[in-house]
Parts: sequence; structure tokens; C-alpha cells
Amino acid sequence: MSGKRVWTAGEKRAILEEYELAPWGTKGAVLRRHGVAHAVLARWATYRDHGLLDSAGSRGWRLRMTPKGENSEIVRLRAEVRRLEAERDQALRDREVAEAAAEVLGKASALLQQMLRSAEPTEPSDPSSPPASSS
Repeated sequence: MSGKRVWTAGEKRAILEEYELAPWGTKGAVLRRHGVAHAVLARWATYRDHGLLDSAGSRGWRLRMTPKGENSEIVRLRAEVRRLEAERDQALRDREVAEAAAEVLGKASALLQQMLRSAEPTEPSDPSSPPASSS
């Protein structure tokens, strides 16, 4: 017979609650009274926090993601956030350049139209009329 105690989910929750509500300096007494190691209690708290405490079977109960896996996922997601922020910043810079280019092109177009209007020949005068004198 194994000396390992099997706790129900309700018992685990009660022990966790008692431990968490115990004043500083008395938490160890709670662990000793129930015969639970701190590491076991910490694992129960992790399972509870991940919503797995009630769904635990007697065998093969594991977290969906280990703390090490969570850390690597957090690192990956932070890198993804940095990459997306860099893309956003580049897109904003590209937009500013495009807006400035559009403004310059608009001004150039207006200038060319003005030059075209001023270069247009005036109405041809009637060849039978005398040229205007510059007196």
C-alpha cells in the first residue's frame, strides 16, 4: 500500500483557502496539520488557477502548458508584439512619406498648370489691324 494520500478537489480547495487565509508565520502549521508539502500545495494552486483542479483524473493529470512552456510562449509573443510594432511604425513612416510626396506632386502640378496658362499665346490679332504701338 502506498503512503500517498489522495485528496478530492474539494479538500484541495479547502486546504488552499485555509493556507492562503492563514496569517504570516502560521502557514507552515497549516501544511504540517494536513501533511502537505509546500510544492504540492503550489502545484494545486497552479492547477486551480488554470481551471484544472476539478477536472483532474487519478492518473496523467498534467498542466496543458508547463511554466517553462508558458515562459517560452510569453517570450515568443513579446517578440511578435515587437515585430508588429516595428511594422506599424514603418507603415506610419511610409504613410508620412507618401502624404508628403502627394503634397509635393500636387504643388508641382499646380505650378505646371500655372506655367502652361501663362505660356499660352494670346489671341492672334487681326492681320489687317495695325500692331499696337508701344508709346
